[in-house]
Amino acid sequence: MRSRFRLVLAQVLLSLLAVVLIAGQVLAQAPARDPAEQAKAALDQIESALERRLNGDELTDLKRKLDPVRDALAAALAEVEPRLAEARERLTQLGPKPADTAPPEAPEARQLRDTQTKAVADIDARVRAIKVLQVRADQFADRIVEKRRQLFTAELFERSNSVVDPRFWSDLSGALPWMARSSGFLITDWWQHLTDVVGTGRLAVAAGTGLLAAGVLLWIYRTLRRRGLYRRPDDKPASELAKVLADLRVSAERSLVLPILVGIALAIVENFGLVLPRAEPLVPQALMAAVLVISFTRGVMQGAFAPGAPAYRLVPMPDEQAEAIFDALRGAAWVVAAGIFLLAVARVLIAPVAITALITSLTALAIVVIILVYLRRTTEREAEDDAAADGETPPEAAAAATVAEPAIWGWSRPALWVVVAVVLVGLIAGYSALAAFVATRLVAAVVITAATILVLHLLDAVIAEWCGAGTHRGRVLAASIGIKPERLQLAGTLLAGVLRVIILILSAFSVFGPWGFGGAAATFDDAFFGLRFHELRTLALTIAGGVLVLVIGFFMLRGVQRWVRDKVLPLSGMDAGLQNSVSTIFGYAGFALVLGITLRQLGLDLSNLAIVAGALSVGIGFGLQSITSNFVSGLILLAERPIRVGDSIVVKGEEGYVRKISVRSTEIETFERATVIVPNADMITGVVKNWTHSNTLSRIAVPVRVAYDSDPEVVRDELVAVACDNRFIMQQPPPRVFLMRFADTGLDFELRCVVSNVEYSLTVRSDLQLAILNRFRERGIMIAPPPPAAVARQ
Repeated sequence: MRSRFRLVLAQVLLSLLAVVLIAGQVLAQAPARDPAEQAKAALDQIESALERRLNGDELTDLKRKLDPVRDALAAALAEVEPRLAEARERLTQLGPKPADTAPPEAPEARQLRDTQTKAVADIDARVRAIKVLQVRADQFADRIVEKRRQLFTAELFERSNSVVDPRFWSDLSGALPWMARSSGFLITDWWQHLTDVVGTGRLAVAAGTGLLAAGVLLWIYRTLRRRGLYRRPDDKPASELAKVLADLRVSAERSLVLPILVGIALAIVENFGLVLPRAEPLVPQALMAAVLVISFTRGVMQGAFAPGAPAYRLVPMPDEQAEAIFDALRGAAWVVAAGIFLLAVARVLIAPVAITALITSLTALAIVVIILVYLRRTTEREAEDDAAADGETPPEAAAAATVAEPAIWGWSRPALWVVVAVVLVGLIAGYSALAAFVATRLVAAVVITAATILVLHLLDAVIAEWCGAGTHRGRVLAASIGIKPERLQLAGTLLAGVLRVIILILSAFSVFGPWGFGGAAATFDDAFFGLRFHELRTLALTIAGGVLVLVIGFFMLRGVQRWVRDKVLPLSGMDAGLQNSVSTIFGYAGFALVLGITLRQLGLDLSNLAIVAGALSVGIGFGLQSITSNFVSGLILLAERPIRVGDSIVVKGEEGYVRKISVRSTEIETFERATVIVPNADMITGVVKNWTHSNTLSRIAVPVRVAYDSDPEVVRDELVAVACDNRFIMQQPPPRVFLMRFADTGLDFELRCVVSNVEYSLTVRSDLQLAILNRFRERGIMIAPPPPAAVARQ
């Protein structure tokens, strides 16, 4: 019986194996599905989905489905296009089809040409089909982005009853009982879930596990604090790097400890299934988000502003100012966290619009109150400082007030008042979502700015410590690499500049990135350029966007140009004139780039502007001929550098030093400390004497007349000795003395020598004449008086 069973079992297994092998062969022989067909099917599904009314999450899911389709089409096109180029090359080698009057070609050649022509047509049709699908996918991507903009704009600018409208309070009074009943149902369902589904045993185990984990983490935290790992030292930091590292330790402790504790507790809650399924947006999502907001804000602000520890403060300001900012941001973080949690509660309970409007309005109002308290606090402190400066307070208070000058930025106070006005006007007009968005984005901008300050200070400290030419680590690193410390410092400065730009861009995306208060996805473009009326962007928003791009680009250009001029170029080994030329040309090129980006933002086509500029150039050329000439001459001066900053020149009767070469003119500082503005065209077309073009050497001649009874050899030796004793006189070529003429009253000698620097010519001439006078008196050589005619003329 057993043998028969085994035989049957072996036959069944062999049959199954045969079926599997046959199916594998069939699948292997079956042609793979065309990627274009797969993309077309996916695009059809996305198109049908776009015809429905979708929310933000559904649009995000569609975008995630569309991205792989676009990548697959790009990969397919990259694979097919080289094949099309090869097929066309082979067809080109076969040559064109002979004319009817030409001798007939061989049948093999004609058949080969027809086959290759058909292959080119097939591949070209495939390429065109893929490109059509790519255009279709791009259009769907634009539609998704446009729908997200419209959805965000509708949510952000949705108007409800204002908080000052009695209808708002009437709707709220009707919604509160409904909220109470929904909350009761939620609590009842949650309790039934804990008692019926979870059970008492699992609850007890979960509670015990949570208490044990909390005890262990609390013990670890206290142990680390006792050892001083999370405590900022009381003394002053030894270096900038030590200060930044201490601030980072404090920031990490304040930012991570509480989220870790809460995260472990929530993980235990989820692991034991204590959360009601429909309450998952509340716990753990909203609760964890609120904890992260509070902890991250506290940690970052305490690390950057260091209240109570001025030696470790990264932003220079008085203690009162730092404490006021820290207190304001900490309170705002609690308000934002409470708003996030309450909005999650409203979503779970499916609350009416009046409840959501109440939560957003209270959040915005609370942040406005915090701003007003901060403004009042800083204003009172500045008034006390002014009183101390005027002597209206006792000497002790005045001394305490003058320890640190007020460091509040001049633009911060008007900006805060503008935010307060916008929020209040939005609340009064019924735009509670917009008011809450502006208020919370302000809080986020300040916190992210503080985090950026921490990262930038860390970057500067690390680069200065490890790449500085004057630090021990920098010299060791330069020696190990095999370069000069100055070159290592230049490379570190350039690397720091690139990293700073990346960090600032990431910070900007963090502030204006795809997130929003209460979980609404929003970007900077969605918030400010997604607002359309009758499918057209308003002129005011377009101009405001262009002006914003121009202003931001201009300030960024000025900062980068200042960084290049002050940090990079001094380490490059270039002379001052070349540094000025590079900095000026960099500024012009950057301004042209910013202007082009601004015109693109305004929607202007640069090619059309070029046509218009060409048409107007003739008329403008006559009116601005001199300005254009000076501009071109300035570019020539910067490029060819016949005159550099610091040169000593003589032009049009004016002599002095070149202080600045700008796009229109050149500034010369005379020896009388007067500034002469010379148009650049005169510097190019006129005659300019440059004393220091190739070098700083200068020749001077000192004439001397002695009596006829003087020994010429002694006179010559004394003059040469005087020149050799002066430290500014070059010995190669050596000083020379010449007998120039036999005058009426004596012998005319002339001492000629070369000065090492033209700037010392007048001083050297005076020193030589004094030395000659003293030596001649010692040797008894008489200096001949001028002729009587010259005395009479004088």
